[in-house]
Amino acid sequence: MSSPNGARIQRAQQNALVNAVLGNERIAREFGLLVIDLQTLHLLVLRGNVRTPKQLSQATSMPNSTVTRVLDRLESGGYLRRVHDPVDRRRINIELIPEAIEPVNRRYHQYADALSDVNANFTEEELGIVARYLEQTSSTF
Repeated sequence: MSSPNGARIQRAQQNALVNAVLGNERIAREFGLLVIDLQTLHLLVLRGNVRTPKQLSQATSMPNSTVTRVLDRLESGGYLRRVHDPVDRRRINIELIPEAIEPVNRRYHQYADALSDVNANFTEEELGIVARYLEQTSSTF
């Protein structure tokens, strides 16, 4: 049985996920992308250790064929390029194009600014507890 605050947290997280999905859909449309493309790009920005199609497939659990289509669209949009690895020409590396990604980053900074405003209402100790909770639950989905 969940505690009252546990139930509040679950409900708040469910609402946050719905709002995040819908917000990301709006942002994707603003940039002429599908939401899967935008989120894949976001993952590539956040995780510097994902730089090959195989790594991307493993990180997202998307099949290789889907990864290829997403990368095709992102490359056509000018957000990244696929280049042969200089050591192993069979391997393809994903290179992000920073100047193309910058407008997307600026759009997301609006959310970061809003979160900073909310964070100002909490102590560092409280934020530490929230951060620890979110870190432990971030792989739930």
